Amino acid sequence: MTILSTVLSLAIIGLLAYNSGLIVEKIKLPSLIGMMLVGMVIGPAFLNLVPEATLRLAPTLKDVALVIVLFIGGLGISLDQMKQIGKPAVLLSVLPATLEGFAVAFLSMIFLDFSFIQGAILGFIIAAVSPAVLIPSMISLIERKVGQDKAIPQMLLVGASADDTIAITLFTTFLGIYMQSSTGESTSIVTSLILIPISILISILIGFILFKLSKNLINSANNDFIKVSIAFLVCLGMRFIEKNFHIEMFNSLLSIMVYGFFIRNYIIESSKIILEKMNLLWKTGKLYLFSFVGMAINPSLVGSYFTVGATILACSLFIRSIGVLLSLSGTNLNKKEKLFCVIAYLPKATVQSAKASIPMQMGVAGGEIMQAIAILSVLITAPIGAIGINLTSNKLLSTIDKRVEKIS
Repeated sequence: MTILSTVLSLAIIGLLAYNSGLIVEKIKLPSLIGMMLVGMVIGPAFLNLVPEATLRLAPTLKDVALVIVLFIGGLGISLDQMKQIGKPAVLLSVLPATLEGFAVAFLSMIFLDFSFIQGAILGFIIAAVSPAVLIPSMISLIERKVGQDKAIPQMLLVGASADDTIAITLFTTFLGIYMQSSTGESTSIVTSLILIPISILISILIGFILFKLSKNLINSANNDFIKVSIAFLVCLGMRFIEKNFHIEMFNSLLSIMVYGFFIRNYIIESSKIILEKMNLLWKTGKLYLFSFVGMAINPSLVGSYFTVGATILACSLFIRSIGVLLSLSGTNLNKKEKLFCVIAYLPKATVQSAKASIPMQMGVAGGEIMQAIAILSVLITAPIGAIGINLTSNKLLSTIDKRVEKIS
């Protein structure tokens, strides 16, 4: 009976998410807004209509959907574009998240009477950009040939995937420092910071090695289904290993994108088939990713911390925007294109939904405040970022005429 109710509830959730997405698209908003809203309404925060078994399944389904969209992101980046976006993509992965995280740490000391370590824990929950919001939006731009003359969507894709590595690693580092200090142990912040670029390099290397190991299998497969299955299972395997074995020096999200990048550029014919099938899978995956992200949002937690939380967020997003502009200095992007990049780097959802409750669960002082402000960051920035990308992309970025492209 539990299995039947779970399957039925998933079917209903998918149907509601699909139709809510269509409704908000009619008023010129991104479909993900409708999907998140319907998830929030039917979830524990409001109507609480979703069976407990389905909610327990939600993290796994969100992970699968996230794997799909990151893999598609990697499949959309060409080697020539990577050469073009290399330096700014690296800077985008480091500067905005680091500046925002430490800005929140200092602001928390002022507004919340936190210690620096407590503030940094909150700061690096908030600092991560949302791959769930940004990556589908960038994939849509790539498909529509928007911003392709300077590979802007690809640059943001790469930057965002590593941005999460920085934020999550620093969150884990400062949480570890807090927990160790509470038991009298000591740890080195410098050592932890040195490990960040090492973990990024290891993740890139793992993506490359798995590509080399699976390349011949994919090429020799005699039908499309097997090609897609091999590649997708490799991606799911990477995510499973990170989630279940808690390997601190490995970021599966980055490795998945790197894996897709190598498939795109070194087994080109197979990559076209894989991309086509993964795009079809994503049409279903996004329904559950965004509706389950919505279910994780609990607006009632925000309550009395709304004013101080909004103040901290406004300041931290300003600092983050400076980080984006610094990352893009010296590039050939004009003012409009740089403004678009600032907007695209605003949304938060995935990491905040996943990490918001961890400090409270681990007994960190002020953990309930951290959870409230992290949820507030999702409620404010996910709609602003998604709507901002949708409304400004055609106005701020140039579009390649597909007819001209075909002739050339």
